[in-house]
Order: sequence, then C-alpha cells, then structure tokens
Amino acid sequence: MISETAFIHPLAHVADSLVGARTKIWQFASVTGGTVLGEDCSVSPSAMLHGPRFGDRCVISGGVMMGPGFVLGDDVFVGPNVTLCNDVWPRADKTGWDAEMLRDGRCVAVRVGDGASIGAGAVILPGVSIGEGAMVAALAACDRDVPAGHLFRRDGSIVEINTAWTKRRMRAA
Repeated sequence: MISETAFIHPLAHVADSLVGARTKIWQFASVTGGTVLGEDCSVSPSAMLHGPRFGDRCVISGGVMMGPGFVLGDDVFVGPNVTLCNDVWPRADKTGWDAEMLRDGRCVAVRVGDGASIGAGAVILPGVSIGEGAMVAALAACDRDVPAGHLFRRDGSIVEINTAWTKRRMRAA
C-alpha cells in the first residue's frame, strides 16, 4: 500500500511495498520486494531497496542497495553508497541456506536502532546490531555490534560519543 500523501517521482519504480505518509521516493530509485518505509522518509535517486524495513523519518542516500533482512528504526541516516550485507553464506551454491527466513522476518541480518547514522561508503556485515544514536564512520567495515551512543571508527575501534540527541534519548529511557 502506498499512502496517498507519499511522493513517488515518475521515474522511480515502486512495487509490492508499503510506503508511509509524506515519504518521498526520487528518480531512478527502486523500491520492491516487500520493502516497508515509514512516514516522512526520503529515498534518494539510485537507491535500490528490495525488502528492508524502515521506521519513520529515515534518510536513504543515493547508491544504497538493501535486500531483505534489514530492520532500521526511526530517524536513521544511511549515507551514500552504504552496503549492508545479508548473506551469511556468500557462495553460488546455497544448499542448506533458507533465504526465505530473511524475507519473512524470522531472521534479521542487520538491525539499526533509532537515531543511528551510517556514513558514506560504510559496509555493515551480517549479524551486526547498531544501537540507538550510534554512528558508523564513512568507509568503515563494521564487523561487530556498535553499542548505543557509540561510534565505530574506520580503524575498528569503538568510542563513546556524546551528542545532544544521544543524551536526551538515554535520559528518556
């Protein structure tokens, strides 16, 4: 179902997906395969979404490609050319691997908490959770969980960040 207040550029492709109120999908974007976009999201040109689930007010930048198995909260920023990996068995022969688990929600490949940001060109490996208000640096290869309110740096270290948003959210919890 596509909200009547959503904007879909005439050169975008949207099929078999849920699109929330006031969400904008720009030219050359492809949103298919049961993708769920909450309210007030923005999908930039050339993004390809096939099955991920987003909360409200998310920004999905250009060149982002996501398949099934990704669950992103509210207020998430996904920078340009970010790669989220959902294939825990990256082989041509998929004998024994049930990809349907990603499509029907029995398995989550990557979870991203409310208010998190993923910098341009970052790669997030399968099984990783990124906590509320956390950040992944541009061009980082994130291979482990990032706790709420922390930054995963390009060198693989994780440091606490103290943004006003993080402090406000942590006090409210």
